[in-house]
Amino acid sequence: MIEFRSGLRESDAEAVARIVTRTGVFSAEEIEIARSLVEETRAGLPGADYRFLFVDGAAGLDAYTCFGPIPGTQNRYELYWIAVDPAARRRGLGQALIEETERAVRALRGTHLFAHTSTRDDYIPARAFYVAHGYVQHADIPDYYSDGDGMAIYGKRL
Repeated sequence: MIEFRSGLRESDAEAVARIVTRTGVFSAEEIEIARSLVEETRAGLPGADYRFLFVDGAAGLDAYTCFGPIPGTQNRYELYWIAVDPAARRRGLGQALIEETERAVRALRGTHLFAHTSTRDDYIPARAFYVAHGYVQHADIPDYYSDGDGMAIYGKRL
């Protein structure tokens, strides 16, 4: 049985940075963004309206999601991050996390969950993950992140 935690710990910023680094697909700037979202939320900074779900393992943090309401919308949420430590893969953590995140969004009266991801080839598994969990691709914006690196937007009505 997978246990989820939503409360932030002092060690979570570094643990999140470790996981997103170990996935091997995120840039140094993206890794810093992932870390800073935890730090900003933990510090209670204005505008830091992020929620987290964590799955802890024997060696520390195994996986997490970061999500929150999309400003200026009604009942729409964005899944900002979902990451599983490569050492903890193949245990169903990604599936369990996305399902629990969707439950959490519904509990917050969210009706839609959106996720943005890269169109690079190393993100093929991420895009397939969203499709496998009922997300529909709504947009493909070429060269969004950089030349040759577009953004795909997926969404699901909850």
